[in-house]
Amino acid sequence: MHVLCRVETVLPVLALVAGPISAGAQVAPRADTTRSDTLHRYNLAPLIVTASRRPATAQELGFAASVLQREDLVAGPTTWAARALTFLPGVSISEGSGPGGPTSLHLRGGDEPFTQIMFDGVPINISGGFSDIDGVLLTNVERVEIARGPLSALWGSSAVAGAVQFITREGQIGAPRIEVLAEGGGGAVGGVGGMGGMGGAMDHNGAQAHSELTVSGGTERWRYSSGVGVAYDRGIYALPNDLLTTDASLRLDARPADRWTLTATARYMATQTHLPVRDPGATRVPLDPNQRDRHYRWLASVAAGWAATPSWHHRLTIRALWDDFVYEDAHDNSLDSTSYPFFVSNFNLSFRSALLRPAVEYVGTNELSLRRAGPVTVSYGATWQTEAEGTDLAGDFGPSHSEFDRGNAALFTELQGSLGSRVSAITGARLEKFHGLPAEFLPRASVLVAVVPDRLALRAAAGRAFKAPNVDQQFLDNPATIPNPDLRPESSVSWEIGARVTSPQRSWTFGVGYFRQRYDDLIRTVPADTGSKQTNKNLGRTQAAGVELELERQWPAGWRTGANLTWLKTQVLDNAGLDTATYPVGGALPDTPSPTGSFYVTGNVSPSLMTLARVGFVGRRTVLSERFSGQRVTTDPYALLELVVQWQVTGTLHVYTRLGNLLNTKYQTAFDRPGTPRTGVLGVRIAP
Repeated sequence: MHVLCRVETVLPVLALVAGPISAGAQVAPRADTTRSDTLHRYNLAPLIVTASRRPATAQELGFAASVLQREDLVAGPTTWAARALTFLPGVSISEGSGPGGPTSLHLRGGDEPFTQIMFDGVPINISGGFSDIDGVLLTNVERVEIARGPLSALWGSSAVAGAVQFITREGQIGAPRIEVLAEGGGGAVGGVGGMGGMGGAMDHNGAQAHSELTVSGGTERWRYSSGVGVAYDRGIYALPNDLLTTDASLRLDARPADRWTLTATARYMATQTHLPVRDPGATRVPLDPNQRDRHYRWLASVAAGWAATPSWHHRLTIRALWDDFVYEDAHDNSLDSTSYPFFVSNFNLSFRSALLRPAVEYVGTNELSLRRAGPVTVSYGATWQTEAEGTDLAGDFGPSHSEFDRGNAALFTELQGSLGSRVSAITGARLEKFHGLPAEFLPRASVLVAVVPDRLALRAAAGRAFKAPNVDQQFLDNPATIPNPDLRPESSVSWEIGARVTSPQRSWTFGVGYFRQRYDDLIRTVPADTGSKQTNKNLGRTQAAGVELELERQWPAGWRTGANLTWLKTQVLDNAGLDTATYPVGGALPDTPSPTGSFYVTGNVSPSLMTLARVGFVGRRTVLSERFSGQRVTTDPYALLELVVQWQVTGTLHVYTRLGNLLNTKYQTAFDRPGTPRTGVLGVRIAP
């Protein structure tokens, strides 16, 4: 049994067990006015810390990267982290159970476990790379960085298609600075998710609310920032999701001596929600009144830096993640399973997973000056990590308990430098060894050439990445499953090329990129060679290729427009171990829309009134009718219009309204999962 710490993976696993029942570090910003990788254009562009060992600008990176700065998050205020990422190139958000259910992030068509998601360098991916970002807030977040491409050489397992990092705000020198935000609203919803699969007649309001309090300040020697956020969303269905999230964060920066620095971060995230939508959909079967989950995360990191000389630096970092996930469901007496020609989960079930993952990392950097070339930075280091996981299962399938632990260690190096004034290059490699798995060698390289300085730049990059199997896939041994300790990691080889053009007046920028990545040794749960049990094997290959386009224009009087478009093609190359009708060779991978894109226009209507209008577009996508099984179904494309108006009442008081899905477009996030209708929110922000 392939037990994963996510609600959307628990039920398919139980279907397999049932057998015959189933039918099938913050850094200072650097001045730069030429960048085009954010939602809006600002005069200050931060150094990017997620794509290389030494912080680098977009002009030094051969890999594609995007940044949402604090100004972006304030200009388009949003409660949920997933919503903030929706409008960026190469990003698609999956709500397979509809709004308010488990939410996954995909980069460039890669599967959910192929994206590393981090807060201040602490990965929150669990159970072999899975990460549900439903309910994740942006409390006290300074910026969000998205680096696309193979990043395992930098971040290890799961950074196959890229990495997303949320960076906590750094405190500023001065008296305590207090910021308060409060918003509330909702949208009229009618007849969504009726009982008995016949549609509904109940009208209700999908209420939502969000509040946040942050405090920051400090002195020359130490600075601090802290924040607490609470959010609630009733949901759009006749049975509520009642999504409730609490988020608290703390960051401390200190300089105990001239050559020493210390940065400590801590964050607590608690999410609880009802899950009314079953896998077959929202209207084909009755909504589920008994399904719910709770998710608690504790994250912490402490980094100490020592400048041995002006050009020789050392950093030691200790990180830890504690993840506690609980899923519960009870038998629904109103569900007549004989009335439906497909599998409908209806069990008494309780599942809990607790995971502890501490890690220690050392990084050394040497900055060199070469006579015939530009400056060169050599980075090197090592990391050690251990992961301990315990799971408990109770209900109709009987009680079970399992405990696993596994360690891994890695050595890595990276070289960043320039050849003259026009060529920047980054090369690096990582050698990583997980207990019970062969060692993985993970090289990567990128180059950026300024063909015409400040006008035309060309880039190219390539690399290898991997994702280690989770401990259940390797070692779980129970009446239904045979362990396979000889599993190999899933791997990927990727390359990309691109160009960026900037106008002579720097009033507009245009970027284009092409990427291709192939995934090998994919892990499938298949029948064992002998007996009636199942096991996990390395079977199958897929690939994804696409084009990313970005255009930004700054107009007179401070108005800005921008657009991005991602065209993506995914393909099953080898469907061994899978249903050939569900995953045909040559067919697209489920849940990978193409194309996706967005367009925005923003500006000041008056000195105190700012407006932002943006459209997000999601193209056709292939999904499965029962979410993890069933027939291949194509959902229709859709475009959603959002409008934000902000009024600066005084120097510190801001009032805003946010209208989502302004045209009340009807769409589906997956088969028989209606999307969120028109919503309206009124908010107040007090910031010095």
